[in-house]
Amino acid sequence: MSKILQSRTHKLFPLYTVIFLGFFGYALTIALFIPMLMDKSFGILPAASSTSLRVTVSGFLLAMYPLGQFLGSPIIGKLSDHYGRKKVLILSLIACLLGLIGITLSIHLQLLIPLFISCFITGLCESNMAIAQSVLVEHATDAAHKTKLIGYAYSAASVGYVVGPLVGGLGASTYGYSFPFLLTAVGVLFLLVWVILGFKDNYKPHTDTKIKVIEAITAIGTIVSDKKLRKIYFINFLIFFAIQGLYRVAPIYVMDEWSPTLKTFTTLIAFVSLLCLIANLFIMGPLAKKFSTKDLLSGLLIFSGIFVITIIIPKHFNWIWLSYGLAVIPTVMALTASTTWISSQASQQEQGQVLGNNQALLVLGEASSAAIGGLIAAIKVSLPVAIMGAILLMCFFLVRRSK
Repeated sequence: MSKILQSRTHKLFPLYTVIFLGFFGYALTIALFIPMLMDKSFGILPAASSTSLRVTVSGFLLAMYPLGQFLGSPIIGKLSDHYGRKKVLILSLIACLLGLIGITLSIHLQLLIPLFISCFITGLCESNMAIAQSVLVEHATDAAHKTKLIGYAYSAASVGYVVGPLVGGLGASTYGYSFPFLLTAVGVLFLLVWVILGFKDNYKPHTDTKIKVIEAITAIGTIVSDKKLRKIYFINFLIFFAIQGLYRVAPIYVMDEWSPTLKTFTTLIAFVSLLCLIANLFIMGPLAKKFSTKDLLSGLLIFSGIFVITIIIPKHFNWIWLSYGLAVIPTVMALTASTTWISSQASQQEQGQVLGNNQALLVLGEASSAAIGGLIAAIKVSLPVAIMGAILLMCFFLVRRSK
């Protein structure tokens, strides 16, 4: 049986690579945009711009990519249910390639507005995490296996977050801020060929019913109209807001508090991402077998809230490696557990739509927390970190009280 499951997992490698490369590119935005905008010698902002302005612009720029994903995820999820996973995935990769080229040119020419637009378009077209999750769920044999496969997806994302900052820091230091994005575009091109030739789509699309673009766009309304799931949608959004917000505002806090070099900063981002990878690969699976999804999520949330708040306690830079590292371990596992939680409440026919909606909420949490966190950070840079921790503690009580 284990050999059969292993064989099935191998067939999913193209999808895990899609997730890896998508988050590799997204990790570049976190690792490079913040030091790029804080760099007074780089002309994308006037040299006289204040720190508050730079922090605020950083937050809004980081929000563009996930904002595009928020609008694109439910559409792509529903279209993949109708037309098939592979066809929609290929189209999204082509559009993503064009968006990355736009980001590369915008940075190279130091054009801020085109950079905002390119990030939004890339996020809009790269909402393929919903497709990947749908295929993974369809290959799962039980709840524990489903959690394991989804955990692998977040592990692939974590690998992207590890490798992205390392490659980005080295590439940007040597060839400029735009080079790592050009490198990502080349990677997407090769991935596109691999998906076309190497990914077999066993899903039978629902082509017997018509689908309209407006219907796909408004499908996200089921987040509110679905009485069975809307409370879980709401709790998951708060979890996503706090966790994804942490991953955006904590780097801003680190950069403002200690002003590390680009190499040190990107190494820190890679380090905490490596811890995320270890947590999903080696800790999440055993915990999922030992505890129910709801109990596991509850425990992860209370540890997350406590550890996140401790990030702002250290006054020496060396301690941030420990405090930030401890915070990301339970938070990344909470992302997996919350996704499994809502997936287990939906039928097989609803998986594409439900996971598409859930992914939309995740990236809405990214976008809104990055923008709001940037605004709050302009008042006091450590404040949004503490707020994210408090929200996670509140989510613990909401999950425990849910049926």
